[in-house]
This record gives sequence, structure tokens and C-alpha cells, in this order.
Amino acid sequence: MYISEGNDSLSCKLFPDTLRRVAIHWMTTLLAKSIQSFNDLADSFVLQFAANKVKRLKVADLFDIKQAKGESLKSYLAHFHNATVRVNDLDQKFFVKAFQKGLRVGQFSDALALRRPSSMEEIRVCTEKHIGAEEDQADQLEAEHQPPGQRESRPRIQGGQQKGEAKHLVQALPHDNL
Repeated sequence: MYISEGNDSLSCKLFPDTLRRVAIHWMTTLLAKSIQSFNDLADSFVLQFAANKVKRLKVADLFDIKQAKGESLKSYLAHFHNATVRVNDLDQKFFVKAFQKGLRVGQFSDALALRRPSSMEEIRVCTEKHIGAEEDQADQLEAEHQPPGQRESRPRIQGGQQKGEAKHLVQALPHDNL
């Protein structure tokens, strides 16, 4: 709700209607007659909730994000994506360069460099394919290290379903239908 040039009394009465959960609780803890004007209310509110303000990042901050040793590609992509949503500049070429610069040296970073992606969407598609291969390889290694009697046969994923989706679907089916 936007109140333009309203009087203080009206602004103070309408302001609580714009609040939710914690902010409403805070409002109820204000001492009686501690607010003399809407500016007092606004200042108190900002002081109380200033720490909750999401810090905006600059494009240059993205170049500081690095894939840690042992960090999965999936984790790095999620970490990088969480940072990009906090950047005001929407120029994809900087996002792409920063993502590539932060990748650990390896087959995927080499393949991505040869591909020359122009958007984060292209990177996401390539990354998801590689993540799927990475997870399949990890599952295969895990299965090889289990004693033969304890090996579990897992359903193969088809039709582009993610592992979690397929596992959920298998668990959701009645066992007599399997």
C-alpha cells in the first residue's frame, strides 16, 4: 500500500495493515504514546528491521565466488544462483564469465569453455546434464563398494525425470503394482 501525502494519523492507522507476522508482533510491543508522528513510526520500523534488509551485490562480487575443493557442481550452481538474484545488473555475459572463472579446473570447465555459452540458461542446461552424469557415476561407485549380497537394484531414470522424482514415484506406487 502506498500512502501519498496523507496525514500522520491516517498513515499511522493504515501502516499496520501492510505488515505480516514478526512485524505485526513488533508493532504490538510499542509502548503507548511512544510514537508521535508517522516519521517516528517509520524511523522505529527501519531501526528494528534494518538488519533484515537483503544486501545487494555488485557484478564484481560474483567473481569472488569459487567452487570449493570437493564441492559438487550442483552445490556450486546453487550457491552461484543465490548470489546472482541479489545483483541488480542483468547483463548475462558477466554472470557467465564469473561462473566460469569460479569453476574448478576439470573436464566440465574445459567443455564449457569450448562451448562458449552466452547466458546462464545455457550454463544451467549444460550443468544439469553434467550433474546427472556426476550423480550416476557416484551411484555406480557406491554400488561397486558394497558387498555383492547388499547391492540394491535401482530403477533407471527415463524421460528426463530427476532422481528424487523417480524415487518418490516408486515409493508412491502400491507394491503389488511393481
